[in-house]
Amino acid sequence: MQSDPLGEDTLEVVRAIAALHRQIHRAGLSLRESSDFSLFEDTVRATEDRYLMEDFSSRFFDLHGTSAFWIGAWGKDGEPVSVQAAKLEDLRDRSLGQLWQQQQRRMFSDPVSHVELGDNHAHDAFSMRGRIVYHGNLWLRKDARGQGLAEALTQLGFLISVLKWSPDYLYGLMAARNAMKGFGIRVGYRRFAPRGTHWITPPEHIRPDDWLVYSNRNDLQILAKTIVSEGPE
Repeated sequence: MQSDPLGEDTLEVVRAIAALHRQIHRAGLSLRESSDFSLFEDTVRATEDRYLMEDFSSRFFDLHGTSAFWIGAWGKDGEPVSVQAAKLEDLRDRSLGQLWQQQQRRMFSDPVSHVELGDNHAHDAFSMRGRIVYHGNLWLRKDARGQGLAEALTQLGFLISVLKWSPDYLYGLMAARNAMKGFGIRVGYRRFAPRGTHWITPPEHIRPDDWLVYSNRNDLQILAKTIVSEGPE
């Protein structure tokens, strides 16, 4: 996709973010965007799940404002209702699949000897290069589900990533049952590969049936235009 010299695509993204923010605010939530991942870890520990993904842990990565951010949503009671995070990888010299071979081993196989990573990852991952955003650690409190907030919050994270980094791709890894139920398409992913990372012996807390779900830059621009013209999905 060619860059837009008039900035019209950027303005569409800004308008879409504003529409999503209004929807989330009407639900009684306040938002905070930050690159302080120590605070992110503290916020995750205050949730009912307390699940911090290795990809967003300071144990494995140096996460800072040029290449990572997170968004939290809080209710009127001051308690966390949602968290999500995103980070950018500049993959001009290798593919996403090749990155997984390195990073997944570092995070999972090297610390635990009985975990074994395969190499038959999603075919699409080996053709994905450039500026690639990983979106993950998405959590929404149980009493806030089923109200359209998961979609609005996730799309907000997607479009803030577009504003910050103008990525070539944005991707996640999603449990197969959620992908097949249509959750991926509802939150804004437009491309699906029925295998994500390939595990021979997976870590105990990692599902071996994940899907690679992703959108390219054009998909994300179309998502923004759709939100502006039709309202949040």
